[in-house]
Amino acid sequence: MKGMVFTELVEFIENTFGYEAADAMIEKSILSTDGIFTQAGNYPFSDLLAMVITLSQELNVPVETLIEAYGRHLFKRIVALYPPITYGFDSPLKFIAQVDTFIHPEVLKLYPDADLPSFKLISLVENELIIDYISSKPLAPLAKGLALGCGDFFKQDLIATYEIIEETPKIRARFKITA
Repeated sequence: MKGMVFTELVEFIENTFGYEAADAMIEKSILSTDGIFTQAGNYPFSDLLAMVITLSQELNVPVETLIEAYGRHLFKRIVALYPPITYGFDSPLKFIAQVDTFIHPEVLKLYPDADLPSFKLISLVENELIIDYISSKPLAPLAKGLALGCGDFFKQDLIATYEIIEETPKIRARFKITA
């Protein structure tokens, strides 16, 4: 996984739960890097999972809740770092519907070795989007948080739900997002 995901996670934890929580998360997790991450680096998914599980145990907050909250934060950070990705979009549902056809190709230009999930558009009507998240990583809560963060960016309250419809060989979650 790209280092940006890790550095932003640590920053999110520091800002949300404090430096002590971030330090405890790193210190108590078994990590391949001893907790040293750079935005340009590549790190194993197992490191991310170890940190979130450790934090979950430390704070007594479900892993899914932490990952979703982080996804919401991450959307804000991505837009702050790469503002052009939102140009030309006037609604969060249209933006989310174009993640695979417009956003991910742009991400791959910046990070050619990124292991991105894919999204299959099922339907988009006025106030409802149905889209499948397909990934080798069980990060549907992160995708949900990113979607909610997208709604925040466009100043539109979204409701996002999903169900896991396949677990092997890849995770497939069907999202229903309404505005």
